[in-house]
Amino acid sequence: MTTLPWAVKTPLGDLDLDGWTVLWAAVVVVATLLLARYAVRATLRIGERVGGLSRDAVVGVARVVRYAIYLLGVGVALSVLGAPIKPVLVALLLVLGALVLIGRGIADSFGAGLVLQSRRTLKLGDLIESSGHRGHVVDLNMRSVVIRTADGVTVYLPNSEVLDSPLLNFSTHGTTRSEIEVSVTATGADADLLAAPESARVAAVAGHGVLGSPAPAVRLMNVSPRRVVFRLHVWHAPDAAIEVRSRVIADVAAALRAGGDLDATVSWPAPAVGPRPPDTT
Repeated sequence: MTTLPWAVKTPLGDLDLDGWTVLWAAVVVVATLLLARYAVRATLRIGERVGGLSRDAVVGVARVVRYAIYLLGVGVALSVLGAPIKPVLVALLLVLGALVLIGRGIADSFGAGLVLQSRRTLKLGDLIESSGHRGHVVDLNMRSVVIRTADGVTVYLPNSEVLDSPLLNFSTHGTTRSEIEVSVTATGADADLLAAPESARVAAVAGHGVLGSPAPAVRLMNVSPRRVVFRLHVWHAPDAAIEVRSRVIADVAAALRAGGDLDATVSWPAPAVGPRPPDTT
């Protein structure tokens, strides 16, 4: 066997090359490329059969598989060329450690994205709220959940943050509830304060966009000789919240003031429930 007329010095040691070692190293490189190619294809096929994973998620997993095989092939090829196996393993471990440190945040988002998509916690078009941001989901990828708010702002929420924080999905059941506070004060001697809650409920039932099931409901908060305060609960489609609340406020106020002996203040969002000042009216 003829030794090549030169020796290669590397940080891993001196490589004493000859024709056979170069040939076998080339075989390892070709085998590594072929193995990576078929492993990626197999990963993509398996990913397509697993429900709940997006194409972006499957491609991300396939990319990780390809790079892992490449890294393994480099180590085998260097050992075939005569590099001491221990330095090769140390170098591979150092590279892997560096990749883990650099891609830690990416890996967290990647894993969180797999969990979110496999559990089908949310989907495109859902109205969600997370980390103080509320909007419709316009994109799901392996890095973030992208939502568009009612103000037209696009927000990119990291997958790991969405997974670790409380997630409100208003589209899961297709309905949501709004709570409106109504304060009615008697302005005439013939005012019927106790009939005001029912009048408000009837006005809400007739409102456009208000669902009949569950039906609008009233919860009394404060009753005095000259004033009654109650909460009106109405159900509607999640996307129609602003429009429905606006119509209900206008319709209820108009219905309560129609008799002439009542004055009403209708507000949303309803104030937090807490101690109320004594009624002096």
